[in-house]
Amino acid sequence: MLDYGIYRDCFSSADMRSIWSEHTVISAWLRVEQVLAEHQAMANVIPAEAAKAINSLSICDLNKPDLQEEMMFVGRPIVGLVKQMRTLLPEYAAYVHFRATTQDIMDTAMALQMKLGLEFVQDALDGVIAAIDHHISSHPDTMMMGRTNGQFAVPIQLATKLLVWRSELERRSQALKDASGRGLNVQIGGPVGDLRGYENGTGQRIKNGIAASLGLNTVEPHWQNARDGVADIITALGALCGTLCKIAHNVNQLSSSDIGEFLEVQEPGQGASSAMAHKRNQRASEFGEAVARLGRQRAEQIGELTLHEHERSGGVWIAEWVTVPETFLLTSGALQWLERMLKNLVFDTDAMSRSLSAKLTAEQQTHH
Repeated sequence: MLDYGIYRDCFSSADMRSIWSEHTVISAWLRVEQVLAEHQAMANVIPAEAAKAINSLSICDLNKPDLQEEMMFVGRPIVGLVKQMRTLLPEYAAYVHFRATTQDIMDTAMALQMKLGLEFVQDALDGVIAAIDHHISSHPDTMMMGRTNGQFAVPIQLATKLLVWRSELERRSQALKDASGRGLNVQIGGPVGDLRGYENGTGQRIKNGIAASLGLNTVEPHWQNARDGVADIITALGALCGTLCKIAHNVNQLSSSDIGEFLEVQEPGQGASSAMAHKRNQRASEFGEAVARLGRQRAEQIGELTLHEHERSGGVWIAEWVTVPETFLLTSGALQWLERMLKNLVFDTDAMSRSLSAKLTAEQQTHH
């Protein structure tokens, strides 16, 4: 469904789809193999000529149908990738994927993609906050009715309501930055993560060098079976989606015919009903709510995927291959809708005044 041409822009952004596309995933695997070879050559573990040859390869040199066939046969995509790389470089075949394991490549590549994805999320989140700031500055003194438990409470400033949204989004942004520091890690350790095969600290130096080259961090001794860093990032995205869902749901409610204090400005025909021509449905808030709900729910699955057995557990690791990208995709879609919603949002101050007057009238009648 997320790939349907008719639906995909409703659930994710084009930029985030590019980050998690098949082309980008394979390119990231290849990039990790190349950086590994570079640092092994610098440490005199493999010949410099081998690293140069490995770095000459491009994704265009690979046969994708063969990669797919090998994946379905073996159950891991890196086996087919390494097989093709060795075939393309017969003279240096022994140095391709040297002392590495499939999880080294895939986890490090995923960290690279999460890094790019988080940069996009932060940029999009800045756009949402900027749209809120515009409304706050435009309505410094506008009053509206506060509501608790679905009932009139007491009058509040519109700016206060918006500032609460803003401050929550700022906390979500900081939570993502904190999670990035814990979860964007290189994974270089070999079969069971302990850098076996390297001597005299060479493996650790290679690992640190790869992390520096890729802009990632390191975890000691490894995180093959310790997925808390990934869980921190996905959980932070889920919490962001929860905030986005709440905001969109509130806007949707306040845009209803019964309240009408908020309104999404739309072009003629937008939000139309196929059966009721008089309707102008508030689409951005409804899609923002729906997609954010999906993002939050998808993110909740990451807790289940931290339950690895011993040094590696494929049954939970494989599930990350779906959960992580889809959480990023849905978060991007929710942010896209929220920014659109807020940029097109107007406030009916007359409707707000009517609500305030209704509250005052009700109080007077109660006292008499």
